[in-house]
Order: sequence, then C-alpha cells, then structure tokens
Amino acid sequence: MPTPLPPLNALKAFESAARHLSFTKAAAELHVTPAAVGFQVNALEAHLGVSLFERTKGGLVLTQAGRACLPKLRESFRVMRESIELLGRFKDKEPLTIDCPPSFANRWLMPRLHRFLVEYADIDVRIVSRMHGFGLAWTQQAMEANNIRQWMAEVDVVLLLGNGQYESLDVTPILPLTLTPLLSPSLASRIDLNQPGQLVTLPLLYDDRGVVRGGESYWKMWAQFARITAPDESSGHHFAHAMTALEAAVDDMGVVVSAPALALSELQSGRLVAPFAVLSDCGVAYHAVSATPRRSIDLFVQWLVDEARSTTHALSLLTRTST
Repeated sequence: MPTPLPPLNALKAFESAARHLSFTKAAAELHVTPAAVGFQVNALEAHLGVSLFERTKGGLVLTQAGRACLPKLRESFRVMRESIELLGRFKDKEPLTIDCPPSFANRWLMPRLHRFLVEYADIDVRIVSRMHGFGLAWTQQAMEANNIRQWMAEVDVVLLLGNGQYESLDVTPILPLTLTPLLSPSLASRIDLNQPGQLVTLPLLYDDRGVVRGGESYWKMWAQFARITAPDESSGHHFAHAMTALEAAVDDMGVVVSAPALALSELQSGRLVAPFAVLSDCGVAYHAVSATPRRSIDLFVQWLVDEARSTTHALSLLTRTST
C-alpha cells in the first residue's frame, strides 16, 4: 500500500527552511511566523519518523536524511510549478478540430503533431478519426463533396485521400499518394532485388485502404507499373487499415504494397526496406479541406504542407524514385 503523502504546507516549510537554514527567513518567505514554520517541520518529521534538522546553537543543520531528500523535493516543486504554468496555457485556447483517416492519423499526423502544439500553444487541436469513403473521391465526386460539407458542421479541417476536386471548398494538396513494396530485411534477403517479379514468391499482404482507379488494388497498380504479373489476390492477408498491414510487414508476415510515407519511421530504422521503384504518380493525394478561412486553420494547413515537404525529402533518400 503506498505511503500517504505528508501535507504540502509541511513540505513547503521544510524546503524553504532547508534552503535558508533558518526558520525566521523561511517564515518571511512564506508569510507566516517562525513558530508556524517550526510546527510544520516538526509535524513533517513526526509523519516521516526521521529528523530533518539538527537544532544547534549556530542554527539549523540538515541531517543526512534532510540532505538526501532535499534535491528531489526541490525538483518536485519545480515540476509542479511547470505543470501549473502548462495548465494555464490552456486558458482561452482556440479550438481546432481535425477529421483524419485512422492510418494517416496513426502513421503520419500524430508522430509529428507535437511540433505544431509546441509552436502554436494557443491552439487546442482535437483529432477525430474515421474511415472515409475513398471510392467516392473518384467515382462519385459530388457525393463526396456533400459528405465533406456535412462533416464541416462538426470539424474545421478534413484530411482525406482523393483528387481534390471538391467544389466550393478550400482544398490544399498535402502529400501525394505513392506506392511501393515494403518488406522486412529478412524477407528481402530471400529474393533477387533486381527481379521484382520474385516478390510474388513471398507471402503477400494487401493494404485495402483505398480501392482506386475503378477498383484496382495497390498491388495491381504497382505490378502494372513494374511490368510484372499481378498476384492472385485470393491468397494472402487483407487489411482494412494501412497501419495494420504495415505492422504485419514489420513482423515478417509478408510484403505489402503501400504508401512509404506512412512507413517513414520503419524505413529510417531499417525495420522495413523499399528496394524497388516507387510509383509516384497515382493521380491522388492527401488533401486538407476546409470551408471557412480562419487563422488556426491557415496555420495548421501551412504546417501540414511544410511537414509533408520534409517527409518527401526524407523518402527521396530512402527509396528508388520512378522516372
């Protein structure tokens, strides 16, 4: 059972008296009487069962126990002050609600969002994650735009994958969709990396996040680009979310064709490799869509653009870009 904490006032009295080695100076700092400081310190010593000071003719002297606990106690008070100051920063914050697909939120937005929060501490960002009807973005554009306008009643910015043709809405392209096979180094060592056709001899994983271009899968799109025979998609594991497909690839379950931008951390750490050319022209991209101009929206969208540019640069150092 945890040891009950002593009263905060007693801890404050000890910390001040220990810093000044004087009940009188501590009393002046805390705006109480020296007797009150002495009472609090005595109560603390009784609570802890140890002596914190030696009362000598020359004044107060810290005991070994007092010297041992003082640095941690000072650090605790410092952390408490910083925590209270941090809470104060949340007063009168401008709310900004973002609607974002689960995989893009998990794999790209959230690992970077702390940078925006630090730079713009007066903006209170809230993330809503839901699956969007990706197919509508290409086959029923007007319906997709109507869906977004309905979402705008609840959120300020919608991030989604599409071609960006949403009438009467503010649309900013953020990150183009690119595709390439992603696999673990151990699986990559089992095939000739100069022969992309050998990929289909490995266990196959399918990122079914967006069936695009009239129903073509990501595997089929990349196979056509690489001029290899598309795999039989009746076998292998299918995933509704890119994040679970990528996690399966990291765990050596197979090779997946997916967006390398969502696997940047794994590519940089070497947990995944992208040894084949990247299909960089899929005709679609992640976009930021909003309806009403506002300072927080403008700042967030520009931050997204800057972060996406950094992602693109980092990927250029890790992948083979198509020509």
